[in-house]
Formats: sequence, structure tokens, C-alpha cells
Amino acid sequence: MAKTCLITGASSGMGKSTTLHYAANGWLVYAVARSADKLAELAENHENIKPVSLDVTDSVALATWTAALPTGQKFDAVILNAGTCEYVDVDDLDLAAFERTFAVNVQGVVCCTRYLLPLLNKGHHPTLAIVSSMSHFFPFTRAEAYGASKAAVAYFTDSLRVDLADTDINVCLIEPGFIDTPLTRKNDFEMPFLMAPEVAAKRIFDGINAAKSRLRFPRRLSFSLKLLNLLPYTLRNKLAARMRKQ
Repeated sequence: MAKTCLITGASSGMGKSTTLHYAANGWLVYAVARSADKLAELAENHENIKPVSLDVTDSVALATWTAALPTGQKFDAVILNAGTCEYVDVDDLDLAAFERTFAVNVQGVVCCTRYLLPLLNKGHHPTLAIVSSMSHFFPFTRAEAYGASKAAVAYFTDSLRVDLADTDINVCLIEPGFIDTPLTRKNDFEMPFLMAPEVAAKRIFDGINAAKSRLRFPRRLSFSLKLLNLLPYTLRNKLAARMRKQ
């Protein structure tokens, strides 16, 4: 029997590539996103991709959908990838931008975890993978909303792993750098070590199959940010401020 996974944010970018990669490797994939049209296009000619049009921040819709699943439906892997990014200006912090960003990046993750965790195929070493970002490793300009939301996701995931330590569920924190997606194409700054989403999808697939608890890629960016964090705090802050002006 084919293994089954569920991937949120599946209609574009890294989520779309990961969905296609899992499907190409024989998995039955529940592809979750808001855009029904994009999901239908994604599932075209792929019998093992099941499109699911859902908003991850809508707890009522998630509860209704999970309750309507066939009796005994279980997932061998759940990948919570849905996310958004909005930059803010310090002179006029946009409260609505913070609310939107945290609604998807944090509350959406918590909401999905609440309703999908019981559906993991316990006894068969399932994986709950949650996508954060390397953005929270270093204070980047205008990233107060995005970086803070991803820091919250990382903490949530690590804490969740502690509370699931007595189960056979593998909790995997995924912290990508810059991935070439419609979201990052809006950036107006240089993105070092930009990675193709297909490459990121393979890293995720291989890492989850190997039961990794943390995935960081590209490695060169991860290494660079780790070095920056070894600097004395005051020096690191000065460097971040200097980078903002470039």
C-alpha cells in the first residue's frame, strides 16, 4: 500500500515542488491550499495527488474536513509548509501586516497541528514536519513580522517535539534559506545561495525519510549565519545595521 502524506501550501513554490516529488515517488498526496484552480492544475494527470481547498487559518473548516475523512484515514507524513511574508516599515508599523503574517505562519501551523496530529499513522514512525526559516537566525531589515513569526514556529516545533518524545512521531523542523518561489521573487534585494524549489523538495523528502529532526538548507547560508551569530552581540547588531543601509 502506498504511503500517504499531507502538504499545506501545495499550490506554488516549495510546497508545489514537494507535492510533485512525493507523488513521483509513489506517495498518495493530499495537496492543501486555498486556490482551488491551482490545485486542480497541480493534480491534473496525477492520480495520486488529491487536491484539498482549505484555508489553514480556518479552524472550523479544518475541523469539518478532518471529521469528514474516511474512517481509519491516517497520514504517514504531514508537512506544514503554508506561509506568507510581509515586510514592514519601522516608522509606521503596520499592525494588519503583523496580524496577517502571524495568522498564517503561526496560528495556521498550530491549527493544522491541532487537527492533523491525531491522524498521524502512529505505530509506523510517522513524521510531522513544520517549515520555519533561517530568517530568525539574524536580525534582517524590515523583517520584524516575518522573522518573529518564524522564530515562534521554530520554538513551537521544538517544544512540540519534547511533548511527543514518548511517541514514535518524528517532529522535523525545516529551516530553508532563500528558495526561488513567487514569494521570494517579490524581494528587491540580493538573495545569497538562492535554491531551486525542486532541489529543496528533494532535501525535504530525503530528510524526512531519514527521520531527521532538523533540516537546514542551503548549507552554505546556514554556515554563514551561524558564523554571524558567533560575533559579540554588540558587533552583530552593528553589522546588521550596516547591512540595512546597503
